[in-house]
Amino acid sequence: GLKCSSSRARRVLKTAPPIPHSSVHPRTMQFRLIIASLAVAASSALSVSNKGADTTSKLDINQKVYIENAPVLGDGAGEGALNVCSSFAASHVSNPDAPAVKVCGTGIKLTAFLRGRCEGYYEHHKEIGSCNTGEDSSTCVTWSPADDARFGEYQSYLIEQC
Repeated sequence: GLKCSSSRARRVLKTAPPIPHSSVHPRTMQFRLIIASLAVAASSALSVSNKGADTTSKLDINQKVYIENAPVLGDGAGEGALNVCSSFAASHVSNPDAPAVKVCGTGIKLTAFLRGRCEGYYEHHKEIGSCNTGEDSSTCVTWSPADDARFGEYQSYLIEQC
């Protein structure tokens, strides 16, 4: 045991409140430690896997998207539409023969959605573009309600790099 040499020290030891025992079970603490370790490991792995991916790479001059012959990406329109959910113009949605979409280049694709907000709905979405880098870089793919009448009802689109 502990020996006290003074009466003051004996009084302090006798009046000090007991050290509370943790109400957390040791197994719960071990579980929390494992979860925290896994979270750190997953975060580290994600950080390492993203280091090689350049998410801000510029598009070359061949990457272009047109809707009803108007450029929405590239060809003077800039790259602001890349990775942004956009709605087809009301005039395109109300016209059953529109929109006519043309995607040029082998590094981008446009996904059109029946629903707004770029949400999939069963099989009602359409990827347009050629992601085959073996093809000529000036390759263009077109799609319109002439190819599938249901496309005239589509409301939103997302342009992404392949």
